Amino acid sequence: MLKTDDDINVRTEWGELKECVYGWGQQYVFPKFLQDADVRPSGAFRQFWFDNQERDVREVDPDYFARWSAQVEGAVDFLRSEGVRVHQPTYMSDANMRYPRGENHGVLTGWLRDPFVTIGNNVIELAPRSLFHRRQRFSVRHILAQTMERGARYFAQPDGGADDTHDDDETGWGYLEGGDIFVLGQKILVGHSGNASNPEGARWLQHVLGPDYDVEMVRIDRNFAHLDCVLMTPREGVAAICREAMLDGVPDFFRDWDIIDVPYEISKVYLGCNNLIMNDHYVVMPAEEPHDALAAELQERNFDVRRLPYGEVYLAGGSFRCAHQPLIRI
Repeated sequence: MLKTDDDINVRTEWGELKECVYGWGQQYVFPKFLQDADVRPSGAFRQFWFDNQERDVREVDPDYFARWSAQVEGAVDFLRSEGVRVHQPTYMSDANMRYPRGENHGVLTGWLRDPFVTIGNNVIELAPRSLFHRRQRFSVRHILAQTMERGARYFAQPDGGADDTHDDDETGWGYLEGGDIFVLGQKILVGHSGNASNPEGARWLQHVLGPDYDVEMVRIDRNFAHLDCVLMTPREGVAAICREAMLDGVPDFFRDWDIIDVPYEISKVYLGCNNLIMNDHYVVMPAEEPHDALAAELQERNFDVRRLPYGEVYLAGGSFRCAHQPLIRI
């Protein structure tokens, strides 16, 4: 097949973003507050979610829903104005909200990083540990299926079933969530906090990608959901890292890189590392004050930094990177 500019391909985290699936600001139902929700929200919002689990946020707090929706859709409008092709999910049905075990696991389609990943021309539906991420695939599958006509190898990781456990040795299931996966050329990093992706998932990913790729697991602090809560790679040779969250230190892959240290609290509460890389000299970050220091550090390294309001979104534990999954980065 002759390659074209329309072919699905993600080479690196810092490749120019041409096309992606992005979150949607029209449907938001708080999932049942199980272990998969436990590490995501902080502060008062955590209690707000807990008190209103399984309820439609539009009905619980219409003013907050309107602010949240405006920030999600504002980011989509921005991307389209920059020439990025953006796809968004469809409504989640009541039946799929209760997959896989009859409980209401809600709708978090404002954040679509986790149900699939694009590595090279591989579009892979993942098997998240999180129950509310497992059903997200149903809202975007129509988008993913169309990639088969555009040079993609489209397939799915075996589903983990209805169990809800952290004990990898006992379950034998492989879990992967997109927020844990970094595409750094032929090097693939997979985060492991004990909350999401696990070693069996990384082993499966290495198996399906084959010898052209090197998959490495990175252990991170259990208070974080995913690797992209503590790592950003906006350019080859430059990384923003919450060193305190790296249980085995900064991975050897970054040994000779310029490291910007992001404080633990900024990473945890404000999702300081979880930003949107447009290309290797252009980054989108939240407009809110806690992000000023990292923005300044990036500007000192000759990055253009665009600031958009996103504080109502990252309250729930996911910011700009969590909101999108690329289909083309070249």
